[in-house]
Amino acid sequence: MRYVCWRRSIGAWRSRSPLCGFPHCELLLLAGASLAAIALIMTLGAGVVRADGALAIGLPSDVAKQGFASAYSYDAENVDAARKTALDYCHRAPTNERARSLCSIVETFRHRCVAVAMDPKAGTPGVGWSVAESKSTAESEALARCAATAGDGRRDACQLVNSDCDVTEP
Repeated sequence: MRYVCWRRSIGAWRSRSPLCGFPHCELLLLAGASLAAIALIMTLGAGVVRADGALAIGLPSDVAKQGFASAYSYDAENVDAARKTALDYCHRAPTNERARSLCSIVETFRHRCVAVAMDPKAGTPGVGWSVAESKSTAESEALARCAATAGDGRRDACQLVNSDCDVTEP
């Protein structure tokens, strides 16, 4: 699901109609056309500028032995669609069944960025995720959280798995 940005500009509309016989006709036409254009923009914009995301995580007590599942959605039509998509993908993550069975939504977001990091070596506990105002902040927080769980000797091994922003990056 992606977001569509509608942009309209309103120019001065004038009428040379013979029905315009009073002095403020052009002003009324301009005001009426402007109000109609604003109403049209609001109608067209309703639902398209709204973009939601959700992050789902499956985190067993022993990540090193049981794996880790994660998935997220962004630019969804609404929060329910974002949650459903994230959970569906988390439940199908290429990892241990135990990790997939624990998938739950840990955060929903709008107009923010998400990042997931992990230690790529099998049998290691390092995982981290973040939702933040900018992509760079989400990435650095996810890497820091991964390093905090990675254990001695593996803190520098954490790598970003994915990162994206809902709508446009702030």
